[in-house]
Amino acid sequence: MFHSRVIALLVASASVLGLVACTPSDEPKTPTTDAAATVPHQAILDGEWVVTRTVVSSDDASNPARAVGAESVRYMALVRESCGEPLCAGTVSSGTTLEGRETAAFTQVNGGLEYTMTGAIDCMNAATGGVLAVDAFEYSQKATLTIGEYATVDGVDTATTLTGTILYSDTVTAAAVSVGCARAPATVTVEYAVM
Repeated sequence: MFHSRVIALLVASASVLGLVACTPSDEPKTPTTDAAATVPHQAILDGEWVVTRTVVSSDDASNPARAVGAESVRYMALVRESCGEPLCAGTVSSGTTLEGRETAAFTQVNGGLEYTMTGAIDCMNAATGGVLAVDAFEYSQKATLTIGEYATVDGVDTATTLTGTILYSDTVTAAAVSVGCARAPATVTVEYAVM
């Protein structure tokens, strides 16, 4: 399954121009943890990523994109703050395209990061393609990601793969139901594996 670190030059068309290529001296390494250490080795996470998510469980029978086994791609940008400590906070921008990505704060944890995004999605009219109800589905998306491998590039240990889980849920609001936006069940939960 495709899951790799992308270092991108963003041009006017916002296209990703190149993938990181490792030379033989940049062999991928798997992080190890030392039970005696307070903070294990932490490779650099900053940069542009392309991650593939696979649905591993879902109770949303109405959406084929959320069926078990369905895959989707997310474009993520990670920017870590400088705090003078091994683990610092940062910002994640994530979306299905490079444009219009949503932003949230992330917390760096031993060997990876965690973040939660919340927001709302419009309910669309299937017949007309127009918006039936604005902000009809309130959602929450929690990600727990771990550095799978890293490589030493120019003397800096840099993460090259991320693995983990993303737990997504959304609920139809009462206001949306009142104008005809209905779904059963009203709340759905989808779990993705990032590999």
